[in-house]
Amino acid sequence: MQEVEIILKSERKQVILDTIKEQQFVRLEDLVDLLHSSESTVRRDLDELELAGKLRRVHGGAESLPNLQEEESIVQKSVKNVQEKRQIAQKAASFVEDGDVVFLDAGTTTELMIDYLSAERLTIVTNSVHHAVKLVDKGLYTIIIGGKVKGSTDASIGAVALEQIRQLHFTKAFLGMNGVDTNDYTTPDVEEAAIKRTVLHNASQAYVLVDPSKLGHISFTKVAEIRQADLICLATDSNLMTTIKKKTRVIEV
Repeated sequence: MQEVEIILKSERKQVILDTIKEQQFVRLEDLVDLLHSSESTVRRDLDELELAGKLRRVHGGAESLPNLQEEESIVQKSVKNVQEKRQIAQKAASFVEDGDVVFLDAGTTTELMIDYLSAERLTIVTNSVHHAVKLVDKGLYTIIIGGKVKGSTDASIGAVALEQIRQLHFTKAFLGMNGVDTNDYTTPDVEEAAIKRTVLHNASQAYVLVDPSKLGHISFTKVAEIRQADLICLATDSNLMTTIKKKTRVIEV
């Protein structure tokens, strides 16, 4: 009997891994139905698989482990968590004041900020071609950073872009990140990280805008320590956020 249980357990775990590989995320209740097992049994399987480094447990289920250097395209990002991103963008835009010199990072959440910018006499610097077009259409004084354009994020990166940013100073900077953990802000691309890091250094006040999918995620390249920028995100009572709040200012929407 014990041998049969071990085989069944092995089969359950394989079904879980196959499902997560196909869907990237699976809900606990769906696994219970799929496996015809109790919730406590599936929870134990998930805990053991996480301990073995096969998946990551998240609220309500489990997801595949992130590839540290993998990054979705701007098109893929633009259709995810749109309502949450819009709330974050609106809150971020409220910190922009008359006469500010603002750096607006490439990214889908920072792009949504443009709709809510109402302050006067603004100078907006951006490393996004797409952002620049929208800013000009809105009648805002816009400076675009040149350099090599990264297709997946629409961001100007590389030595040319970096040298231009080194010469500029900003009253406020609004940045996107791929990962936020208890210690650092991270992103997959080394060159893009260098751009963000330099902007942070040259900004009097910096804000990082992230939707819930970025919290607890770690990407390949460290941009800065968590304390180096305020974090704007949705309200959450997670242990992760409790720790982050001890290290930096968190502006919850």
